[in-house]
Amino acid sequence: MGRLIDKSPPYQPETPLRLVVVGLSRTGTASLYLALQELGYTPWHMCEPVDDPSRMYNQWTEAMKCRFFGGSRPYDRKDFDKLRGRYDALLDIPACLFWDDFHKLYPEAKIILTTRSGESWFKSVHSTIIPWLEKPLLKFLQHFDSKRLGPEMCMVRTAYKVICDNDYNSSKMIDSYRQHNERVRNGVNPEQFLELQLGDGWEPLCTFLGVPVPDKPYPRVNNTNEFNQGAEEADAAMLTGMFKLWLAVLVPVSVAGLWFYFQKV
Repeated sequence: MGRLIDKSPPYQPETPLRLVVVGLSRTGTASLYLALQELGYTPWHMCEPVDDPSRMYNQWTEAMKCRFFGGSRPYDRKDFDKLRGRYDALLDIPACLFWDDFHKLYPEAKIILTTRSGESWFKSVHSTIIPWLEKPLLKFLQHFDSKRLGPEMCMVRTAYKVICDNDYNSSKMIDSYRQHNERVRNGVNPEQFLELQLGDGWEPLCTFLGVPVPDKPYPRVNNTNEFNQGAEEADAAMLTGMFKLWLAVLVPVSVAGLWFYFQKV
């Protein structure tokens, strides 16, 4: 069975992959995403609006299955170039799970590990991402939305299968989080590596990247309340869109059915 990525046309990125942020979600990656935009990067993050989310999400899921579950031939540099497109920095899941592949395939790229304490990370994930994944309505609706919700939930769930085998209890998840961080610390060339903790701000980041410190506060976004509010707004917009789509289909079908019925009466 052929891979999805093989069906995408060849792509030659205009810019090399300059940076990979390999910290797991809920370690300040959304704030860093905005900071990198300010510093002139074109970063991709889960919060980045994309023109064709189903393509990107489905290909990331395929990349994980090929790399971690023996689905098919793992992605190489040409495959990842097609997947990332114009983005020269990658953050958040699932990109962070391929940290060793990117370090090998793009030896010129710098690596940043964003971290926080295991306990605070677990609390944050269980206040945001896990409730979203386990929401009954979304688990039902994902089967009717192949454009965004279905591919997105499949991608995120596959990422957490890689991280902790979808076992969300505290000991399993915190151990998995700490093991991921240790593997990165021990597996990356120190000259290309920076560990950035929540609250570190501009200075260590800009020193590492060799750029001036902006004359503005470091971004602080996507805390628990902001995440959940954004998720609720996105869910409401999705439900409205699906409702309009169902009306567009059901009303003409119902009218046609009534017309045929009364023709026979």
